[in-house]
Amino acid sequence: MIAGGVLLLMLTLQIPASAVRWFLPTQAGVTGLSGTIWSGQALRCWWGSTDKRIVLGRVAWRIEPWRLFWSTPVSFSSEWGEQRLETRLGYTPGGNVRLADTSLSFDTQVLSALMPFYIGGRLSGQFSSIELRGDALQFASGKARLEGAVWTARSGDIPLGTYHVDIDTVGTDGEVEGVMKTLGGALQLAGNVVLRSGSYQIALQATGPVALDESFRGAVAMLATPTSAGFDINLAGTY
Repeated sequence: MIAGGVLLLMLTLQIPASAVRWFLPTQAGVTGLSGTIWSGQALRCWWGSTDKRIVLGRVAWRIEPWRLFWSTPVSFSSEWGEQRLETRLGYTPGGNVRLADTSLSFDTQVLSALMPFYIGGRLSGQFSSIELRGDALQFASGKARLEGAVWTARSGDIPLGTYHVDIDTVGTDGEVEGVMKTLGGALQLAGNVVLRSGSYQIALQATGPVALDESFRGAVAMLATPTSAGFDINLAGTY
């Protein structure tokens, strides 16, 4: 009986990494799998359809079986050029997806694969904890930085600046708030972004030389309200 249990355990530990395909959603793809289902890697991984795809590049994971029913049992990392992601994954008792000790860094043009995006620069972030219920953000605590931001206009890129955002969950109803400040640049931004379950609200005040430039004000006219010092952005919607 004991020998049979040991044999079963040994066989389970040797399940090949290719078995992860059984658990992947349809929008995820992998090639070049090696290792086991408990500790493996893929040479290339992506998320999304052919026309709207984010490439994660080389990925690696490690599962700690003794943590499967608590904490964050999966360590995950991805690398694609200068794009980096490291995190730990798990589930909360309520069924939310939890990410812990997350760090990321990527060029914002990656986002253009999913939506029209006109801000260039490098986005990085460090988060102690993130919780998701479906596609809705439930909890977040950390910080983000947009460095060397530019407005990628057809007539030429317009340098904007570098920005820092402190992110935390506030209030009793689980609002996630990001408070923005400008570290330097020709466009000074201050204000906050508030995310609730399935909705968002953005309130930013823009000042500085770029905020007074008529061509730039015209480019953002659909989003902004002109003021004597620059413009305000007040947006609300669902996601």
